[in-house]
Amino acid sequence: MKIHKLVLGAVGAMVLLGSLIASSASARVFSADSQSITASFSEVIFREPAFGATANCRVTLEGSLHSATVDKTPGTLIGSITRGIVGQCVGTTGGTILQETLPWNVRYSGFEGPLPEIRSLIIHVIGAAFRARLSNGITCLARTELNEPGRGRFHFDAAPSNHVRAGIEGAIRTGSECGGFRGTLSTEVTSRYVKRSGTTTAISVTLI
Repeated sequence: MKIHKLVLGAVGAMVLLGSLIASSASARVFSADSQSITASFSEVIFREPAFGATANCRVTLEGSLHSATVDKTPGTLIGSITRGIVGQCVGTTGGTILQETLPWNVRYSGFEGPLPEIRSLIIHVIGAAFRARLSNGITCLARTELNEPGRGRFHFDAAPSNHVRAGIEGAIRTGSECGGFRGTLSTEVTSRYVKRSGTTTAISVTLI
């Protein structure tokens, strides 16, 4: 009888584990409560590799998702960045977003963290272009391409809010005027919450 109970208990545990795994695996899409979003950064830093010269500016990006849900399929076009604003810069540095290159494509790339407790969603931004005046006085043009995309992360707060903070990182190629070097982009560790465009309301993203 004791062995029988142990077997039943083991079977029950396996069934429960299987149901949890199935539930996690079935969570195939991210759901956002707004398709129109704004991300503001107190500093976006562009750094060239040879001498470490930088440009450091406030930046606001506005965009939209093509759908309220995002499928977890790498490479999927999920939205676009439609407006970019460069604000105050540090010291003598400066920057200008090339408005004629907008909109920029946003593609889903992956996620970080174990299902279902995902920590962040990774996106690739293609076609982003700007002019940066570096701290050494040089001005560089830079643009992200399909094979060298800009990379962003949406970091999730824990439930129940599921609010999102954004980050920018990765390498970006400069033009011939700066030797075609691959500069790096980075943002402050913790950004402001991503908002619904035109409001002060933070968006929420959940896995369903």
